[in-house]
Amino acid sequence: MAFDQREPGEDEKQLCWNCGWKVKNEIFASYGSRIRIVHTSLNVGIWQIGSKWMIRDQPNDQSMGNDFMTQNFLREQSGHSIPILKEMRLLSEPTDKVCLTLMSRAQGVGLDTVWADLSVEQKASYRHQMRDILKQMRSFTSPVCAKVNGDLMNDGTIGYCHRRSPPSCYKMGRTNDEWLENISRELRQGLSEKHDTKDPVLIEEKFQELKKNFPRSEPYVLTHCDLNFTNIIVKDDKIEAIIDWEYAGYMPWWVERYFTEVGGTDQSDELFGPLWEEIGGDHQTFIDHIFQPVRQVVSTWKGGSWNPNVTHPNKGNKWLRPGFCKCQPYAGSFEYTLIGKELEHVTHFDTCISLTDPGVSEGGGVDVDG
Repeated sequence: MAFDQREPGEDEKQLCWNCGWKVKNEIFASYGSRIRIVHTSLNVGIWQIGSKWMIRDQPNDQSMGNDFMTQNFLREQSGHSIPILKEMRLLSEPTDKVCLTLMSRAQGVGLDTVWADLSVEQKASYRHQMRDILKQMRSFTSPVCAKVNGDLMNDGTIGYCHRRSPPSCYKMGRTNDEWLENISRELRQGLSEKHDTKDPVLIEEKFQELKKNFPRSEPYVLTHCDLNFTNIIVKDDKIEAIIDWEYAGYMPWWVERYFTEVGGTDQSDELFGPLWEEIGGDHQTFIDHIFQPVRQVVSTWKGGSWNPNVTHPNKGNKWLRPGFCKCQPYAGSFEYTLIGKELEHVTHFDTCISLTDPGVSEGGGVDVDG
């Protein structure tokens, strides 16, 4: 379209709703943006600013700054070489609806992009580096389960309904007893359905068995909780940075290994399998005495927390976006659960099932050192 053929006011027409680019910008500016979106997940976007900086854009959904807070904590500690981002700056206030974090860019690529082409020697080197990193992380301990600032951890291990990321329906609790008590109603309902009974005495007996077999959690060690290969940035045969500490905190000693088992792939098993044997004990012992008892609790939780036992009003609500433009009519949506809203957790349990808990001593099961 020629300049003189534009309709009145057309200069203000928006061409891109995401960045705000208008007709007048396209025609009159000698400018091409040096800021690019490089990653999106759920309601989080990461923008690249030149070659050295990035901005993480996300709703303030109670996870505000956990990545920033954990990495800042590590920067303040001496005597370790855990690779993290060189700089992070929180640009938002706690009361802001949006959390913006300026981050220096880790130089390199995700380990997932190169692993298949590495030699045996290179893989062994990365395994050695990762072993040392995990040992250093696990040297940071706490007497209770908590974030590095002392706040309660969101439960992304057992008691989560739809996603691991906050805001979650439950917190983990600072001890095993608190953790399992937080989710005891769903566990009792799950036991009722699993054993086809509404007898509160039998349900209580089975609940105490779950607690007794549940692995001890001490020591609570600094845990990343999402060590997939995309979060391990490498360059020139060296791990340059571990990124995305959103789920991190002082967690039961077995949680890091547990998640490498749950989310394991052939590649990750090749990296983590041998090193866990070295720093965390025999694999089969871990499976028998830690992994399987935890999975038993997880499956019981799921049996008691799925619809119709538990519902989340507004969960299915979404706002449909119009097509991007006439020539590119692709359209998505904004989902209620991903815009920073905390879902209401509504239970519909059998009232005859006892919710009392006489309790047992802290921990239980086989104590396998981590």
